[in-house]
Amino acid sequence: MSIREPLERVLSAPTTADLRKLRAEMLAAAYPSDCRSWTVVEEFHRYLDRLVTGTTSREYSELASKLDISAVGGVVVEHLLEHDGPEDLALRFLTGLLSEGLMVAATRQHVKAWEGELSAVYRDAAWYLYGEMWHWTEQRNPQLSGAERRVLLDRLFEPVHSVDASGFSKAVLLGLLFQVLLAAYVSDGASETSPIPDGTTSESQRD
Repeated sequence: MSIREPLERVLSAPTTADLRKLRAEMLAAAYPSDCRSWTVVEEFHRYLDRLVTGTTSREYSELASKLDISAVGGVVVEHLLEHDGPEDLALRFLTGLLSEGLMVAATRQHVKAWEGELSAVYRDAAWYLYGEMWHWTEQRNPQLSGAERRVLLDRLFEPVHSVDASGFSKAVLLGLLFQVLLAAYVSDGASETSPIPDGTTSESQRD
């Protein structure tokens, strides 16, 4: 297996198992230890794991089916691991999410399980993602002033803190933002290492 396969799954209908496989492939490919994708993978795994614990299998499957970043950005994986253009692609994802309003505010109310008991999960994920999105947009668009960046991110995260948005909507929004960051950071690491080609097996996998 290569990074391509688990990455494709994480960007379409992610599970904790997919994230574990993605991390294993990143380790085998010797991704730089300072690559920010490591923290995103860890936090995304923690987020999904808490959602799995707090919902039924059917509810979680419905959430995972909504986490298809390719629905926003079109063809994804074949561009992400190329050295030219992955940053622009990730930025297009974010622009698409903003322009579409993330389909969050208008999402219908779902079962009660998505509400009160998962509020802390949403708050924790939003706290991490706001800072990470600030760093990412700062690196990609340094011309943007701090005030302008805050307006952008406040608008992006507004549904998470809204009493009118459903818990399911918040879960979808936060999952999509994790995917946007992974799309950007995994491609960053790919430009600094030599991922294992498709169809080959690493030494660690053979042992």
